Amino acid sequence: MRHRITHSLLRQTLRSSAALLVSAMLCQGVSAQTLTVGVQGLPDTLDTGFSSFATLNLAFQTMDPLAMRDDAGTIGPGLAQSWQAIDPLTWRFKLRAGVKFHDGQPFTAEDVKFTLDYILAPATVYGSKRRITQIASTTVIDPLTVEIKTKAPFPTLINGLSDIPIEPKHYVEKVGRAGMAKAPMGTGPFKFAKWVPADRYELTANPDYWGGAPKIKRLTLRQIPEASTRVASLVAGETQIIEEVPIDLLPQVEQSSGVGVAAVESTVGLILTFDTRKPPFDDVRVRRALNFAVNKQLILDRMLRGKGSLLQGQMLTSNTFGFNPKLKPIAYDPKQARALLAEAGLGKGFATSITTRSGKYLSDVDIANAVAGMFLEVGVKTGVNIVEQGVFSKMAKASDMGPIHAVGWYSLGDADFATVWFTQKSGRAYWKNDEFEKLFLAARSTVDKTEREKAYHRMMEIMYAEVPAIYLYGLPSIYGVSKRLKHFSPPSDKLLRLHQAEIAAN
Repeated sequence: MRHRITHSLLRQTLRSSAALLVSAMLCQGVSAQTLTVGVQGLPDTLDTGFSSFATLNLAFQTMDPLAMRDDAGTIGPGLAQSWQAIDPLTWRFKLRAGVKFHDGQPFTAEDVKFTLDYILAPATVYGSKRRITQIASTTVIDPLTVEIKTKAPFPTLINGLSDIPIEPKHYVEKVGRAGMAKAPMGTGPFKFAKWVPADRYELTANPDYWGGAPKIKRLTLRQIPEASTRVASLVAGETQIIEEVPIDLLPQVEQSSGVGVAAVESTVGLILTFDTRKPPFDDVRVRRALNFAVNKQLILDRMLRGKGSLLQGQMLTSNTFGFNPKLKPIAYDPKQARALLAEAGLGKGFATSITTRSGKYLSDVDIANAVAGMFLEVGVKTGVNIVEQGVFSKMAKASDMGPIHAVGWYSLGDADFATVWFTQKSGRAYWKNDEFEKLFLAARSTVDKTEREKAYHRMMEIMYAEVPAIYLYGLPSIYGVSKRLKHFSPPSDKLLRLHQAEIAAN
């Protein structure tokens, strides 16, 4: 059963935690050169190939991609200082000179080829692989020039490369994949120091970083799954950044001295995905019935207090290229829900469950509980299975997330990045539609924006008709931040960029 905390008890908890921590600080001293981030969950692996933003968030502290997004989602130079299309199938990248890995070895085009060849090898399982599978070959022209050829015109190549950390060829060949996952190394702003699964990830500043030495000397990402505990740690000064502040705890942050709230609109669409491989969710009537059973507007108004937006009967948010404006939210209609369940032979109801993480997304557990209550009104008894990030990761690897699971898919402004997860080769799709698969490939194989948009609009129509998920909300990301922290802005993609962050002295 979920433990609920009253506002008065929470305030008492925050005051007690703050007093204890201040006492500890006075005894031990706290360095303004250490930045501690309270995250909802840490992945159970440091393998860069695992498909989650939690993993990338760690990887990009120690490694860099060829092209980099900023906090607003704009893509610019990274390890590649420039690139150009030589012809519709050929891209040439000029790499930065003088960049070194953490062990002092130079970064070259060989590292780019090594990384991309490894990812694209048929036997390699890599989370972001589907974002670059149109690459046919990678060729080293000289130590600072690499050429990438694609199988077809590939409009999202640069976007895809922005999620690929470049690995050091010499180091991986020396320590192996297991060694790289145990002690990752790259060209990034921070160096790996310590990894304690399900607890913390510790790093030290890279003084020779090509983008300028970080202002902070030490960085720690701490796993703090419970939202109220994250808030308490921020108010007490134990953390300087916390992610995913729930709506009901915003007043506590806003009313506490020395801390504040930083929010940003994201491109994440929160959905409840059905496992359509198994009954009863192999029946589209059941999936549609449960879409009708959810009063999405009521949850948005009361639980999210209007923050965020209703998904318009599709997984894409309205600020994403490929969003279909002709579709509307699936209406709340419990009478129709009960009729469809009866038609599917489930008039007496059935039992199911929703798997979710606590604090991974804004008010995720509260939303799951509210949906479960609405399901009950149409005869569907629903348990809410709350798991930590590591457990969720293992469930995803095993392709067994339970009958329904909550997940937020980031589009990063382009439908390709979200829709890829509903293709069979993504490894995360529990639903299959041949027309959807063909349209996805066609949309990423042309530079004609009109044709791409047409394909995505049709894909959203298919998802609207087939309802492989319940389309809930476009969510903002809300961070709690110490007012002593300078040069930090909340990232729209949840990937923390901290090398310019600075903590002012008291």
